[in-house]
This record gives sequence, structure tokens and C-alpha cells, in this order.
Amino acid sequence: MKQYVKIAIVYLLCQFLIAQNIPVSADHIVYPFLYRQSTSGTLPQWVQSVRPLTIDQILTLLNKVLDNNNINNNARLLAEQFKSEFITPENSGMQLPFSKNNKLSNLLSYNINDTDPHFFSIVNDSSKLWLDWSEDLIVSTGNDYQKYFRDKISIKTIISKRISAFSEFSMNRLSWKNNGKSIDSVLPPDSIDWLGYNNEWAKYFPEAKSVFWYNSRAGISVDYDKFNFNLGRQNHSWGWSTDFSPILSGNGMPFSYIGLQINFDKIRFHSLHGSLMPYSPYEMHKRNINPNKYIAAHRGEIDLTNNFTISITELAIYGNRNIDLDYLNPVHWYWSVEHNTGDRDNILIGIDYSWRIKPNIRFYQTMLLDEVTWSKIFKPWWGNKFIFQSGLHFVPSSNPSIPDIRIEYTLSRPWIYSHKDSINTFSSANQPLGYPFGPSSDLISISSNFYPSSNIYIKGSFNYYRKGSGLGSSLYQNYIERDPDLDYDTPLLLKPIAYNRIITLMIEYKFSRYINAQFNFNSISKDDKQMQLKIIWEW
Repeated sequence: MKQYVKIAIVYLLCQFLIAQNIPVSADHIVYPFLYRQSTSGTLPQWVQSVRPLTIDQILTLLNKVLDNNNINNNARLLAEQFKSEFITPENSGMQLPFSKNNKLSNLLSYNINDTDPHFFSIVNDSSKLWLDWSEDLIVSTGNDYQKYFRDKISIKTIISKRISAFSEFSMNRLSWKNNGKSIDSVLPPDSIDWLGYNNEWAKYFPEAKSVFWYNSRAGISVDYDKFNFNLGRQNHSWGWSTDFSPILSGNGMPFSYIGLQINFDKIRFHSLHGSLMPYSPYEMHKRNINPNKYIAAHRGEIDLTNNFTISITELAIYGNRNIDLDYLNPVHWYWSVEHNTGDRDNILIGIDYSWRIKPNIRFYQTMLLDEVTWSKIFKPWWGNKFIFQSGLHFVPSSNPSIPDIRIEYTLSRPWIYSHKDSINTFSSANQPLGYPFGPSSDLISISSNFYPSSNIYIKGSFNYYRKGSGLGSSLYQNYIERDPDLDYDTPLLLKPIAYNRIITLMIEYKFSRYINAQFNFNSISKDDKQMQLKIIWEW
């Protein structure tokens, strides 16, 4: 009898949670925790394949962690904390700021039993709406910038059991120590060297001595049984690498899209069709007419066993015309369509797998093919345009206070992502959609994450990469203009070659549910080191 009661409760809970398909930002510190649990075997591997996850997915995964009787006590404590952070408002009626049930309390104390506060909320029998407000302040050393401010408002709603939506707006202000130099009113993107700036349209206001730019994300989601339809504007990351996926890395400016997800337990399917920006907003403002540019992508995953998952992805970039119905069809093979309609678009195919060799050790590889001549696959033929990536994730202990280790090597051949039509490069707003270092490069990356306590998170990384700079090393270069003398002898790294290393360290401390502090250290080269202190207010 108890078993049937449990099944009934789980069923009812899932019916309620099904509408919470509101995405959780890919930089949230819950992800490294879930990845640890996935590599250790507590959670399935698909957790690490596609980002962002939704509130519903994260709550379900955290419950699965808590249901494991063998879980480490520190991991259980951390899972409880994250769960309390993502639970939606429960108090019925309208909760205004400073009202009886929405007072500022425990501003400088942290308790995992505290629920996450919301600036404003409305709850009735079948729907919820809540508003969150946050302020970020960064004090920085180095470069020309001293302070950064961000004001962010986000609205989330569960409209019914099957429909949910969210909208988020941010205003960014970067103070600029210009030392008496004149600054253009509207700034070109390459003049702003700030982590987190993604080529948005930016304007300098001399009276405030600050540069302003804006961000937005939004989406609406509809669920029906095993199908999820969504329309929104956000970043997407497809692939097993957390930061350097060759398929879709999730970096850059968000783009608008329509998406479909299908989940048949061991088989999952993801599809999207999006509108990209052919140039940066700065360039688009200067043009009277801007061409259309689109991305179509679909990805199928299958769990051959609980420890081995294989995936195949097709991506198409096309433009200079209206939406093509062949690419709007989510189950159509792009490769055959593109060949039958004149070979005018940029088609890429990704094949990848993840193998949990044993609990706590996971090995993964990705091959992204732009073009390959199979008879010349092991020769330096210019047309062998591909990226190959291998990675290992090792979790030495179920205790999250013990650091994990991730090691990756990525090799990127010249001319990958480029095209004979410049509109079809694998980019949006002049930023790469995939592997951030682009063609003619290789990268060794070592990173680690751990949680010394429930309110402290530490992440560090060391990246060493080599980058060619000859013709063919930029995805924006047209391969029609290549040097024919190198057709049969195109090396991986086109001279001259730059050697670089990037060291990062991030420490986050939660004073309370309202106040967080972050310390960031970034070293791009021997002469470019930057330290930042970030204070975050959330309500």
C-alpha cells in the first residue's frame, strides 16, 4: 500500500512540476554539483550533454540525489540547499516587498533551511508569478575600468500545468578611466575589453563617465506528454565540454529561436531554429539594410547502456534569404537538403559520446566535421576541416569538498566554421557559436571545482593554447581566397603562431540568501592580470 501511495505522490508532483520549464542560467553553481553526481553514477549522463537545464529538471535531479541513501552527508546538505533555492513561491495571495510574509530578514546570516526570497510574488490555485531583483557591483584592478554595475529584473511565471514563461532584463554600466582621452559616443566592440561583454551595442555617456549596454533573455514553454515546445531568446550549449564545446559552446550574445525537445527515456531529441545577427550591433546600426541569417540544429542522443551515451548533431547556417522550410522541419536531414538545393549553406555534423568507465571516471570525445575528404583524411589537405576533442572528468570522492579534475584536449583544423559566403560563418554578432578559439588552434585545459562548505564554492582553471594567425585561422575568412600553394600542405597551426595561457580562479561566498561575494582572478598573459571583487544583492 505504501508503495502505491509513493507512486501517487510522485505522479502528482510531476504533474505540478511539468510546467516549470524555466531555464536556469548555465553559469549557476548548481551545474558543477550535478556534473559531479553524474560522473559518480548517482545521476544519468545526459545531465552534462545540453545546457541550460530547467527548474523542473534540476529539482528532479536534486530529489534523485537526496533519495540515494549512500550519498555523502556534505553532498546531501548541498543538495538540500540548492533545492530550497529553486522551490517556487508557496505563500498564497500577493506578497509585496516589506509585507508581513516578505520582510528582509537574516541579511548577514546563512541557513540552508531558508527559502530563496522574491521581491514580489502572486500565487493562486493554478498559477504563480514572481519577480526577482538583483544588483551587482564589481571593483576591478587593471585595464581602464574601475567599477562595473549591473541592474537585473527577472519575471517568472507558471501559467498553468503545462505552460510557463520568463523574461529577464539587465542594464550594464562600466565606468571608464579615460585619463582625459576622447571616447566615441557609440563604441566599436573591440574597444571594450571586459569579461561578460558580448559585442552588445554600447554607448558612452561622458556625464556618468560610463559605458552602458543591455541584455535580455526570455521564453515561453508548452509541455505535452513527452514533447516540449519553446519559443525564446537565450544561449545554448550542446556537447560534453563545459566551456569549450565545438558544437555549441553557449558563449556570446543570446539569440532568438523556436525549439522542440522529445524525451523517450533512453532516447532524447533536441531541435532549434534561430535567428542570428550577421554582424555586430555596432555594424548593423551603420547599415541601412542587413541580411537575414539563421541557424538550424538538431541533436539525437541514445543511452546504449547506463554508462555509455552516443549522440549525433547536425547544424546548418544559412542566410541572404527568408526562412527555409526545409530547415524549419526538425526531423529533416540537413545534409541531403543542402546538397539538393545548390550547396549554398554551411553544414556541420557532430558525433560524440560519453563513457562512464566506472563510477567517478568519465571519458568523452567529440568530432565536429565541416568538410572531410576521406581519401585524404590523414593528410594535410586544406579541405579536412574538423575539430577533435577528448576529455576526462575524475571525481575522487563523493564529498563535494574534495576537488574534482577535468582535463581536455581540443584540436581545431584551419578553415573550420568558415564558408565561401561570408554570411554563413558559424557565428552571431561577430562571435563564434562553437569552440571559442576558432580554426588553426589547439588547447589543453585543466579545471577543478569544489564546495568547501554549503556556502562556499571554488573554481579554478589553467588553459594553454596555441593559435595560428595565417590565412585560414579565422572563421570570418573566405576559403575561396585561400593560398592554393597550401592546398596539399595545410598545417594545423598557420604561421605566425601565438602561444598563450589563461589562469582563472573564482571564489564565491554566500553571506545570506540576499548577499553573495565573489573574488575573481584572471591572468591572460604575464602582463595582463586582473583581480575583481564582486558583491551581489538578490531579492
